[in-house]
Amino acid sequence: MGGEVRWFEVAPSLVGHTLNAYDDGTDVVIDIVRHPEGFNIMDFGTSRPTLDRWRVDLAAGKVREERLDDRIQEFPRVNSRCVAHPHRYGYSAAVELYAPPTGPGDPRPNEGFSSALLKHDLVRGTTEAHEFGRFGAVSEGVFVPAESPVAEDDGYVMAYVHDAERGAADLVILSAQDFTGEPVARVHLPVRIPLGLHGNWVPGEPWSARP
Repeated sequence: MGGEVRWFEVAPSLVGHTLNAYDDGTDVVIDIVRHPEGFNIMDFGTSRPTLDRWRVDLAAGKVREERLDDRIQEFPRVNSRCVAHPHRYGYSAAVELYAPPTGPGDPRPNEGFSSALLKHDLVRGTTEAHEFGRFGAVSEGVFVPAESPVAEDDGYVMAYVHDAERGAADLVILSAQDFTGEPVARVHLPVRIPLGLHGNWVPGEPWSARP
């Protein structure tokens, strides 16, 4: 346990959130949402974070950097059964800007709210997008495995989506294997959920098993 700390040089940047990381032979693979150098932390909405991969070559002492997807995004998630293990799929929220418009004089476009969930197939190098429209602001998508999954993406992706017309949120449930299809369910909540809120799924006992 423990050991000497090693330092590896990478291009200057800010890591927002980590999708996953795992050992791959002599390498450590780290998939991250990476904010480029040079944005003003006081105006977070100007940043344009992308999904990148750092492959840390422990033998050579170097890091190889790779762009996985250049669409603006944040809140990456993976099937929790794959955490710290190799994964094929990742999910994230498309985020054009972080901060919502401050008023009529704000020069930033109306697309300032995140408006799509993304499914990345990192083996095939493809990305699917489930769009919610320019006024549907989606938060972090959470993968929920099926009861008896037979594949890594056998399950559902759940997220809160703000409905601007109602001024409240919907809980949207997508089939991970039919990602661009119609939602499996859309539950209209009576309240507004803060934009950008993180989410988690905690399985419990079936109702039939409860006293």
